[in-house]
Order: sequence, then C-alpha cells, then structure tokens
Amino acid sequence: MFNRIRLKSGFHKLRQEIKKLSRKNHSVSWSHAKNIGILLIIHNQKELLEVEKLAEDLRSENKNVNLLVYRTDQTLEKPKISNIQILSNEDIEWNYIPKKEKIISFVNHEFDMLINLCTEICFPLIYITALSKSLFKVGAYNANQTAIFDFMIATEQHSLSGFSSELKYYLNKIK
Repeated sequence: MFNRIRLKSGFHKLRQEIKKLSRKNHSVSWSHAKNIGILLIIHNQKELLEVEKLAEDLRSENKNVNLLVYRTDQTLEKPKISNIQILSNEDIEWNYIPKKEKIISFVNHEFDMLINLCTEICFPLIYITALSKSLFKVGAYNANQTAIFDFMIATEQHSLSGFSSELKYYLNKIK
C-alpha cells in the first residue's frame, strides 16, 4: 500500500514537470544518431558486463554514448567505463524521483537519441526519460507511456542484448 502511495506521488510530480516542458523532437535514424543517451536497470554483475560491452560496441560504430544505469544491487562493482553514471536507491527520493543534482546534466543534454532499454517498469528511469530534452526518445512499448516516447517497440525480449539488437534493427529502418 505504501509503495502505491509513493508511486502515485511520483507520477503526480512527473505530470506537473511535464506541463512545464517544451522540446523539439523529430525522428532520427540509427545511422544519423551520433550522440546517444541510454537508460537501463541492472540487477547483477552479468548485466553490468553486458552494459559495458554494449557501450564498447556503440563506440566502435563511432557513436558518442552516455549511459545512466539504475543499480538495484548495491554490492555490484563500479563500471570500468567512465561514461556510465550510476543511480542507486540512495539517489532516489521517497516517491521514487531521482535527486536533481544526480540527473540534471543527463536530462538537460540534448541527445540525438535517448534509448530507454527497460522492458520492465522502472519509475526513476521513466521520470528521466520524460524530462529529457533529447530529440528522439525510444523504448519498449507500454500503453501508459505513449506520451513520453516518440518511438516504441512491442517486444517479447527481456534481455539487454535481445532488446537492444531488436531496437537497432527497427531504428535502422528509419530514413
């Protein structure tokens, strides 16, 4: 019951913040996206290694990549890659809203493309996605989040590598 109240308060605050926003948006193809922001949640060390590999793969494609990762397990090692920012439970207010000082530069950065790789509901990352000034916001389909994203994919993939490769396939189709 308390978690529902926390979440309801978070969504109320998010709706207030969205009303204040104005951003320019347009579709961006994978080949034209040079500056990419990626949001995702990691639960274990294996997923952290997948994230680091994803960042390296994107860099090898000459993409400038910034990652913001919500870590559910506080015992995970720190990432070896410098462009991965970590959010943890200490960085989240009582109503699941990330503390401003931790996310302000990420939210204000105008990425060519912002990719939310969460296939599950993660309110702190939804909040960041909604407030981002990115040109093109991409993520997994959820009927309750259509106002937040510019492009959504209904997927059965729940692994990071599966969803990211499926997403890349469809983003390559955009001209």
